[in-house]
Amino acid sequence: MVTKTTVHAVTKAYMNIRTISLNIVLFILTFSIFADHCLSAQKDIKDKKTLNMAVEYTNHAAAFYYAEGKGLFRKADISINEIKVYTSGVGVAVAFTKGSFDAGYMCLVPAIFTYANGGVPIKILAGTHKDGYGLVVNSEKIKTIKDLEKTNIKIANGPKGTTTDFLQMLMMKKNKLNTEAILSRTLRMSASKQLMALQSRRVDAVFVPEHFATLAASFPGMKMLLKSTEIWPDMQGSVLVVTKDMIRNHPDLVKKLKRVNSQSIKLINKNRFEAANIFARSINSSSSMIENKSKDSPITTILSAELAAESTGNMRMTPDITRKDVQDVIDKMYELGYLRKSFDAAEIMADE
Repeated sequence: MVTKTTVHAVTKAYMNIRTISLNIVLFILTFSIFADHCLSAQKDIKDKKTLNMAVEYTNHAAAFYYAEGKGLFRKADISINEIKVYTSGVGVAVAFTKGSFDAGYMCLVPAIFTYANGGVPIKILAGTHKDGYGLVVNSEKIKTIKDLEKTNIKIANGPKGTTTDFLQMLMMKKNKLNTEAILSRTLRMSASKQLMALQSRRVDAVFVPEHFATLAASFPGMKMLLKSTEIWPDMQGSVLVVTKDMIRNHPDLVKKLKRVNSQSIKLINKNRFEAANIFARSINSSSSMIENKSKDSPITTILSAELAAESTGNMRMTPDITRKDVQDVIDKMYELGYLRKSFDAAEIMADE
């Protein structure tokens, strides 16, 4: 027989069980929310990584200078901790060997050279421009390409592994020049020093990237004898690179970088003179930021917005880059002895 006491006891036991169950459920929910919050916080910390960037002191990095000047990185929620400016793409490449940078703007040739010969774990994320190099000469002493063979002609170029060195080799081969004789009179120095040497008449020709080519051609008695379009039309110039660690650990940030690069180039093509003004200001104020400036001080000539615009006109600004663009350069570098072995361009290119 079920008594009221029994019913009461059963009801009380049921309520106790229900209370315990609810407490367990609440505990699980609370723990889940806390765990989710912790994971979200960790993700936020991961996504909030601040970048260390290395950049060329040339118009080839115009996409970076414009994006920085217009606040495109900030608007994309990309935080940049440190920016270091180097006199050439080779300088940027060497900086990556030290492992302290996450992303950078550099010429394709030194990027390939560093990856293949130095084993530096970088990936090409996007292009920045095609073309953009020139041979500027003393117009009184040099009238044609053939004049470079004259024994009294001195040429200045960048170090081995620079794009201008690569293009000089292609130029000599294409025009069937005396390579050995010309190289014996080729002095190696940065673009800044090349222009100072040209101004002081210590050399008769310089092979430099933009904006230096346009600036050098503006000097009295100098002229642009050859543009890179006459050696290799539409050759891939510079690229935006990131480390493999960035791709692996911060894929969303890498996507943002790629979008900002494309946006910047689109705006440069739409607003050429505004972009020229921003670039000229950046270059003229960046001389104090040059790495190793005690060894390699930049030229003190002020770059005008007009010359900056003319310089940009000597490049085709585009973020587009194909596997073939890169493979063609790899194959030619291997043919000319810049690489110990050839490799598939897919190795150095970031996946879409």
